[in-house]
Amino acid sequence: MEKRGLKEFVTFVPGINPTRAQKQFGIQVINYYDQLSFEADYDHEDVVVEDESESSSQNNLSLNEGDVVISNSLQLATIVGKRNVGKVLSLNFTKIQFDSEQLDKRYFLYLFNAYKEVRRQKERESQGSGPVLRIPLRSLEEIIIPVVPLEEQQKIGAIYVETLKLQSKLNKYADLIGQFTSSMIEETLEGK
Repeated sequence: MEKRGLKEFVTFVPGINPTRAQKQFGIQVINYYDQLSFEADYDHEDVVVEDESESSSQNNLSLNEGDVVISNSLQLATIVGKRNVGKVLSLNFTKIQFDSEQLDKRYFLYLFNAYKEVRRQKERESQGSGPVLRIPLRSLEEIIIPVVPLEEQQKIGAIYVETLKLQSKLNKYADLIGQFTSSMIEETLEGK
């Protein structure tokens, strides 16, 4: 299996500093992509990636449906959904621009989030002190990934995303069952 650096397939576009953005663009109110936005996209609440052409926009600052975003603090990637279109990335996030058709977006998600070798590389390159470690952009570019045929990438990526959706639904069901059980026990105890 061939292995190559991420920089051969993608460009990393860092988010902007909110205080500088207000001065630079003269806009007081900017709708930023935040942690809640990322979590909604990560749970794949409304993500559709079928039409790859939708994500190609000339505006690097605002997000489009289908864009891939990395949370710098969580060191996870996700695909932007409909709810977050038009939001602007802050310094806490990095946008991924795919330079070629040789790397599938969902396959990238699998590699970046779950593939053991890439996770090890990210851990080695993490910098900072305290609970939040970050990976410098130059280190992200140097991450080595396995390159398989595009058709295989698409299959792997689709399986990965469907698994994430299922896990999200199962977590929600588990929470609901827990809430239901607790309320039933409380009602039983209060009735006695």
